[in-house]
Amino acid sequence: MRVAHFTDTYLPRRDGVITSIRTLVAAQTAAGHGAITAVPRHPDQPTDQALLQLRALPLGVAGLRVSPWPLRGVACRGTLAELAELELDVIHVHTPGPVGLLGVVAARRLGLPLVQTYHTDLHAYVEAYRFPAPALRAGVRLYARRLDVPRPAMRRGRIDRGWLPSRRPGRRGDALDACNSLLLSDCDAVVVPTRAVLNRISLPVPDERIFLVPSGVGPCPTTPTAVATLRRRYGLGEADRVLLFVGRINREKGIDLLIEAFAHVFAQRPAAKLMLVGAMYEPRWFAGLLRQVGPEVAARVVWAGEQPADVVAAAYGAAELFAFPSRTDTQALVLQEAALAGLPAVLADPVLQQYGALAGAAVCADAEPAAFAHALVGLLDDPAAARRIGSLAAARAAEHTPARYATAILDVYEQAEARRIGAVAMPARLGTVPA
Repeated sequence: MRVAHFTDTYLPRRDGVITSIRTLVAAQTAAGHGAITAVPRHPDQPTDQALLQLRALPLGVAGLRVSPWPLRGVACRGTLAELAELELDVIHVHTPGPVGLLGVVAARRLGLPLVQTYHTDLHAYVEAYRFPAPALRAGVRLYARRLDVPRPAMRRGRIDRGWLPSRRPGRRGDALDACNSLLLSDCDAVVVPTRAVLNRISLPVPDERIFLVPSGVGPCPTTPTAVATLRRRYGLGEADRVLLFVGRINREKGIDLLIEAFAHVFAQRPAAKLMLVGAMYEPRWFAGLLRQVGPEVAARVVWAGEQPADVVAAAYGAAELFAFPSRTDTQALVLQEAALAGLPAVLADPVLQQYGALAGAAVCADAEPAAFAHALVGLLDDPAAARRIGSLAAARAAEHTPARYATAILDVYEQAEARRIGAVAMPARLGTVPA
């Protein structure tokens, strides 16, 4: 098959969506399929990958770049012509931004099957950052114009639609529901990485078009030399008992819970040290968290920033436990990475604990600092239990290989093609997910 992936986030940024896309593309290529990825252009992107780089403007925050094509619809004509020459079989959209919108437009104009993966709990993110509702509603109007469809009617902040209402009331949630109705309603298949997605948001898609496909993750190998180098670089002593978090150092990830919980851990186990690996978008907010717990605790918190895969792998190798306080993640690929490195994890999200790739092979604590700290201290004090949980987590994570991921997505593509041409789809080996 020849597949075009569309994403608004890509290297040199690093996040779970990028990891999922790159893993899938590499596995598809290894299996003999053709894949190209449409991305916002960045001067530091790799040159050894099949990328369709679109004109993009920096947003000035978090390394994000955005394609401005929706502001001028004719700007996509050249890209559509280029895509037509590739003789594609399917369009796979991964994000709801301008590049994702272009993927939906391309599928419509070229008459191709459209598959979308709903990676992110967008409702939680817009509420966490309090995106202005008028800006979101303006985006809905612009999207409707570029798709050449009527704008979804919104009355008193509620979208007038026949499917289930948003579980997150309010004008922001209504605007996102409207956006979802524009981007997803015509999809031939929608992929969700875990059932957690459907616990948080109702999608405007019939049940038979929704497929549960966990993203595959490969192991993150490291060496004792790399681990020792990382320890020296970040001042991790031999006696330090390292708790690790990998991901954005942001409020939607529960970092406030983690910092407060670590203060409790440090009070009981002074050898504990907290290492944070990931991009930070609100340094003043983070500095305020450290001020609240005091200088003694703050001195035991190490922020390494966003790092390449080999440094992240060394961080897994240096840590004793993985702490993941987020309650907004739909699958959290870092949990699988940590598990493959043998790290037991403490979570704060019971939905992710139940439906995530580790299938319960972690400790789930209440999202309250003392309770979260109690779970962390419990594993620090019981190495045998930590090893058992880590071994079970590694076995569960190992089931979700990149090759298996690519095979499952190929199955989705085939059913999307069958639906597009009006054929009777084959029985789904993946199974549909009840909404």
